[in-house]
Amino acid sequence: MIRQISESSDKAATGNHRMKTRKRIALSVTYFFMCLFALFFIFPFLYMVLTSFMTEKEVTTLPVRLFPTSFYLGAYKASLSPQLFRYLLNTIIVLAVNLVAVPLTSVFCAYGFTKVQFQGRNLIFAVLLSTMMLPAAVTQIPLYIMYVGLGWLNTLLPLTVPAVFGGGIVNIFLCKQYMRGLPNAMNEAARIDGANHFQIFINLIVPLCMPVVVLILVNTFLSCWNDFMGPLIFLRSEKVWTLAVGIYMQFKGDYNVNNYPNIQMATSTLLSIPGIILFFIFQNQLMEGVVMGSVKG
Repeated sequence: MIRQISESSDKAATGNHRMKTRKRIALSVTYFFMCLFALFFIFPFLYMVLTSFMTEKEVTTLPVRLFPTSFYLGAYKASLSPQLFRYLLNTIIVLAVNLVAVPLTSVFCAYGFTKVQFQGRNLIFAVLLSTMMLPAAVTQIPLYIMYVGLGWLNTLLPLTVPAVFGGGIVNIFLCKQYMRGLPNAMNEAARIDGANHFQIFINLIVPLCMPVVVLILVNTFLSCWNDFMGPLIFLRSEKVWTLAVGIYMQFKGDYNVNNYPNIQMATSTLLSIPGIILFFIFQNQLMEGVVMGSVKG
């Protein structure tokens, strides 16, 4: 009897050991392929950074080099031209307006659609939501004609004023889905204490919606920082170009100065640094905003 119990326990231990071994092997294989895919997707960025440290001779010789012989900083010095700082100033102006207006108006509109009762609320939101299916190319010509009529062409107004009007239906939808998880009892208690809608919005709703607000802030920063088509269509003069258009024109046509790949890669590396820093600082808030915004909906 004791021998049978001992044999059964040994078999159970052997089975558990085999199961753990299989799990470890499966986990190791999974991590291997994940690292392989990560290396595949990060390779273009690594090549850009490595090329930015090469000399003009190294980037123009064959066969193509992958690693620089020494870390040459001349490409970064050449990319930091006075025109680049002018483009940076225009981009900062656009960013400042959008980073304030887009989250604030998105949360404000979502509050109206979620916590304020009025006739036709669901119908209006459904119509707004249907605009998500419109491709951006469909609205470019009507917007261009409207801005020409308003006299906004070749100014920063087309890139800043629309942010005041709702902040985009995608951001409103995210905020609305998040607010649906907030109990209405808080609003009712605040109304009993004498607070109006504006006080409830500023003192109660906005602090509770900070995870999704951070998500909108980061997305707004990246979209404005990398926006190319909008400035290309509405901005004609060099004095109002943003970074994306200015750098494109700087390495093209009559504006071309020192059009070497290492200078282009150095400029691209400098432009990618703010987005990378922003992601590493707010990555937890970004994940929390996405998860909580979807689950609470």
